[in-house]
Amino acid sequence: MRRALSYTTRSRANRVGNMRKLDFRIEDRKYYHHRPDGCTVVEIEHCDWPGNEFGLWLPESALSWKNWERAGQHQEWEIQSRDEAVWRHSEEGAKLVSGFKMDQDAGCLWYSNVFTNTSDSPLRGVTAQTCLHLVNAPEFISINGERIWVRLDGKWKTTDRVPREKSVDPNRIRFLRRGARKDRTVVHNKDFPFSTMPESACHPLIIAESFDREKSVGIACRDMAWLFNNNDYILRCIHSEPEPIKEIGPGEECPQEGIVIFCQGTHEDLLERYEQLVPAEWWVMKR
Repeated sequence: MRRALSYTTRSRANRVGNMRKLDFRIEDRKYYHHRPDGCTVVEIEHCDWPGNEFGLWLPESALSWKNWERAGQHQEWEIQSRDEAVWRHSEEGAKLVSGFKMDQDAGCLWYSNVFTNTSDSPLRGVTAQTCLHLVNAPEFISINGERIWVRLDGKWKTTDRVPREKSVDPNRIRFLRRGARKDRTVVHNKDFPFSTMPESACHPLIIAESFDREKSVGIACRDMAWLFNNNDYILRCIHSEPEPIKEIGPGEECPQEGIVIFCQGTHEDLLERYEQLVPAEWWVMKR
């Protein structure tokens, strides 16, 4: 069962003349085995790609809040306009404002998680995790990762070309940003079953192409720390996750920022769009 919120931007009028590229809806949805009791999801549709819905958990987790725990199952979003919404969370010593805004001309969605320190002491190491899933976008499903693109060790390649079979779960693989470690081994995670692969991520984008390779969607964040793909049959999600914020002083705030880009074209076309839209300071290569 799904419980829709009271607001949706979707209507036949929105699509007349293709004036709007993107629409969204926010509702609570169950994900069996992952979120069996449900959680809130932002559902995004590209008006020229009927039958494909992209789910955004914004965030999936932040501070002590997690959308897989009972207290975090429902988010009460505030709709600001047909293109933007915000969600607010407070806990002892900190506040979080998560939000997104669609750019219809650019065909993208800008998102952010803004932390405020409400305590008298420094707030250290805070971060948010954001998940873009493709399970309800059938044209973008890539069974073996053969149309999921990342830049590894300086070259763009699909994730079927890395040793996924060495992961504790071959559906779930992570790549750390270049410079994060020196060893070139597969490292298994003990709690949630995934493995960090030996290749290094050299760009914050992770991109999924459609079957016909004429449509692409990608997600990137500022100060990327790692990329992740959970290619199981329930989510088929892609992540670009930021470095934790080192310190936020009392009364101060600090954002983490990201973008989801929808492109009529290949992964190369989407990369070109990214370079046109995103400030260069979002990504500084570490050696």
